[in-house]
Order: sequence, then C-alpha cells, then structure tokens
Amino acid sequence: MNNISSLPSYSDIADVLANAKSTFSPSQVHGLFCGYICAKGDKIDHRWEKIVLGKNKNLEYRELLQQLYEISYHQMSEFSFEFSLILPDDATDINARTEALGLWCQGFLSGLEQCDIPLKNREPSDVTETLNDLVEIAQVNFGDIASDDEDESAYFELVEYVRLSTLLVFHDLKAINPSEENNLLH
Repeated sequence: MNNISSLPSYSDIADVLANAKSTFSPSQVHGLFCGYICAKGDKIDHRWEKIVLGKNKNLEYRELLQQLYEISYHQMSEFSFEFSLILPDDATDINARTEALGLWCQGFLSGLEQCDIPLKNREPSDVTETLNDLVEIAQVNFGDIASDDEDESAYFELVEYVRLSTLLVFHDLKAINPSEENNLLH
C-alpha cells in the first residue's frame, strides 16, 4: 500500500487559482478532477490544465494541482476513508459551504460529461439514481440557510453522501471499463 500524503488545503488551492487568475473555485476544480478520475480510471486526463489554468504555464501551480489529482486518484482507487471533498472548513458560513458543495458537484458532473459519461437518458441503476441526486445537489439554493444544529447536521450528511457517491461512481465505472493497472503517475 502506498503512503498517501494528504490533499492540498482549500486555501492553498484557492491561492493558486487566484494567482493563476482562474475563474474556478477550489471545490469546483476538485469535483472536476474527481469526475475525470471516475471516467478515466487510472489514465490521467490533462485537459484540466487548459480548462483550469488557461494559458498560465506556472510550474508551481500545475504541480500543486497535479498533486491534488494524483492524491485524489489514489484515495478513490483504494476506497480510502481519507478521501474527502475539497470544501471550506467548518468555521466558514454555512451558506458559503453549501455553495461550495454545489460547485463541487457541478465540477464533478462536468468532468464526467467531458469524458463522455452520459448523465441523461441512462439505464436505471444505483449509479443513475446517484447521478440524478448529484445533479439536484449541484443546483442547491443557498443564501438563506440558518446556521443552526439542524442545518449543520443536514450539511454534514449531504457532504458524506456526495463523498460516498463519488466512490460508488468511481468503482462502478471502473468495473464497467477496466483499464490497465497503474498507468497513472508513478
């Protein structure tokens, strides 16, 4: 088993994206990467560089985001309990966290679509139901959420659902489209 380091922090990714003048949020980028990973398995998809960084060729920015991609892949492929979504920390306003969760789901769904994984007109299955749920979460209406124990609990449950759903989609698509082992970054 590989020694997997932890994901870069939300703020580190936010700094890189701001410095690169990217319009993406850290959550959206992580969702996009996870969508690519689910669709491509262990074959790295470099489209993210142009999509997220545009014409910015800063090696430091690419390296941090490449690290995010690689660690996410390893955590997902090992069905790791360490796999988590890149979201603002719990001290952040619940409305901002809810918006980030919606953006994470939007990025994830975009990553799947860009890799030709259909989101509509799918055969009924657990994954189809899960993808439909993620479409609903991506359209979340935030802004009027009270910061109370009930809403905090609901948010936590939603984050956990999205996290486990991502792992389900990854493993389901991997079973359908198995690829050569270990083509990703070594």
